[in-house]
Amino acid sequence: MPGTEIRLALDAIPMGGMTEGAAGDEKVLFVRDASGVRAFQAKCPHLGAPLAKGEICGGRLYCPWHKAAFALADGSLEEPPALESLTRYPVRIEGSDAVATLTPEPAPMQTAHTPVARVLIVGAGAAAVACVKTLRREGYDGHITLVGREAHPPYDRTKLSKQFLAKPTPPEKVLIEPDFAQANRVERVTGDVTGVDPARRAVTLADGRTFEADAILVATGSRAVMPDFPGKDLGGVFTLRSLDDAVRVSEAAGEAKSVVVVGAGFIGLEAAAFLTKRGLSVTVLAREDIPFAKRFGEAVGAALKRYHAGNGVTFETGSVARITGTDRVEAVETEDGRRLPADIVLVGAGARPETGLIGGVTPDEDGGLTVGGDLRLAEGAWIAGDIAAFPETASGETARIEHWRLAQQHGTHVAHAILGRGGAFTGVPFFWSNQGDKRLDYGGYAKGFDRIVLQGDPAALDFIAYYVTGDRVTAACSIGRNKAFTAFLHLLGLGRLPSAAEIEAGADLPALATSSP
Repeated sequence: MPGTEIRLALDAIPMGGMTEGAAGDEKVLFVRDASGVRAFQAKCPHLGAPLAKGEICGGRLYCPWHKAAFALADGSLEEPPALESLTRYPVRIEGSDAVATLTPEPAPMQTAHTPVARVLIVGAGAAAVACVKTLRREGYDGHITLVGREAHPPYDRTKLSKQFLAKPTPPEKVLIEPDFAQANRVERVTGDVTGVDPARRAVTLADGRTFEADAILVATGSRAVMPDFPGKDLGGVFTLRSLDDAVRVSEAAGEAKSVVVVGAGFIGLEAAAFLTKRGLSVTVLAREDIPFAKRFGEAVGAALKRYHAGNGVTFETGSVARITGTDRVEAVETEDGRRLPADIVLVGAGARPETGLIGGVTPDEDGGLTVGGDLRLAEGAWIAGDIAAFPETASGETARIEHWRLAQQHGTHVAHAILGRGGAFTGVPFFWSNQGDKRLDYGGYAKGFDRIVLQGDPAALDFIAYYVTGDRVTAACSIGRNKAFTAFLHLLGLGRLPSAAEIEAGADLPALATSSP
């Protein structure tokens, strides 16, 4: 309630730290350092995580759940997945107390000076939304056109394989903003794109419409892969990529008793966990015996498999020969002759980047478009997200990474480039995966690794694993070690991460991150 005051003893706010204060149902986050005491909203603007449980690294506050980062000085947004800065409240010191008044301080007015009068964005996913939000947040007042094939307002794709499937969920629950186009002053165009000309900064739709602009961001994302199994067109066989896909899977789950998930990747195991919570009998069929063994190592993969199996998921190793049924699916048959009954088959066979419609460029063998650190395809034309094969700073590799948050980082970077703040993208890749009730965090990039430095107990799902090439750690994954993992992410972004030998010897990453700028 505006005007409400929240009082907290100064001694309760550690120097260089933070404490949540409350008055009834109202809460604020008090932050204290050498420059004084400040107060911000207590929950992350992304999904409402309690920020007091986050981590302070240098001058940043990191959300405890999904690692959105905010500047401690003023609450301004520094890293997604949040798309807004923190609301700040005025604070006064009365004796030995800090008192916050819950009347938000006005956000600083931003004015962008750029010759770009019109921006065209192809795609309506994470990169597109982050680009729009950044442009508007930083004062861009020109015309923005957003072209996408889905009629829905932009939505959070990360939710589709998680709680959305655990019970019947209204589609609007995953929308980023129900009135996104109006709220952000965007011309929203729905249609199938048949061609993109980066050199002309132009796009053509199937119905013949064309759009041109002074700057263009191409962020077309990926489409789910459906292998050419016999029976793939039967009713009840689904992929899970779009909101419409998720609605169809959820509706089918309401009538089904059994599901076979083909593939043990992130989408497959997330969906398996949440469909199990819904009461379905779930079988995961995968070619590999231990999921994620190549990505995370056998110890982590085996622990995740045991965890899911303990929650009722059945694992089968093998390959699909055919999907059988008359009009609807009845079973999946494996190449070695087993028959797995199924009312639903959910195929998680990966995704293919949508690069075929972009003229004048040739995709690499992985389907991505190779660009420099500035993500630029041509003068005034950039790409972002799944389709971009870009120089990943910490590993030194050219990487194409299908992470929601990385696409947001790319979109933010392109918005800054449009506003005249160029340079190379140096953001650290990060993703999270809800494996049932456990959140797995992964940061950095390791195409491969020589060895793993493992701290904690993977079997108990309480660990952090560092992936080492030579004597350099380029990635880490963790469950239950938020302080160490957040410090790793922060130090990796600064280029100040200790060597693998130093980490193995017990380097205190949180202490190093706290003292880093």
